[in-house]
Amino acid sequence: MSGFPLGEVGPVQVKFDGVDLGYTKGGVTFEHKEETVAITYDQTGKNIQNRIGIGGSAVVKLALANPTLAQLEPLVPGATIDADGMIVKTSVGVDKRATMAKELILTIMDGDVPSTNPEATLVIFKAIPTYEGSLKFDDSTQRSHSISFEALPDDASGNVNALYRIGLPS
Repeated sequence: MSGFPLGEVGPVQVKFDGVDLGYTKGGVTFEHKEETVAITYDQTGKNIQNRIGIGGSAVVKLALANPTLAQLEPLVPGATIDADGMIVKTSVGVDKRATMAKELILTIMDGDVPSTNPEATLVIFKAIPTYEGSLKFDDSTQRSHSISFEALPDDASGNVNALYRIGLPS
């Protein structure tokens, strides 16, 4: 493998639980953050002597452009589709890990098709979507639907506390 497998530039295809979420607007952002606690001693003042890992997080942020209701339904807590459209109910008390955590796959695009290179893929084993719907209705703003996906540790992936993988296993 030469260079970073996810490339330097370019859009990605986004799949949640195997469903292609369609077009994005404004790019897709992946953030990984490690949480640590500083180790200090009375005898060394405020100088940090070490850092101990206490957790980590990974988040994907994106905006969907022109999604179908079928694409939005699994991303919006309390949403159901009927013959007349989509109904969204409050999600108070909903265990999002149990009801909504699914696999999220980002695949680098080769032109207008997803790459077939298995290294060009980022997989979040368990991702919880959060829909941040704020739609502007005017004559000059393209509407998009902001979604963030938070990675949860997933022991079922075969790696204890795994958040994500860059590249598909062979």
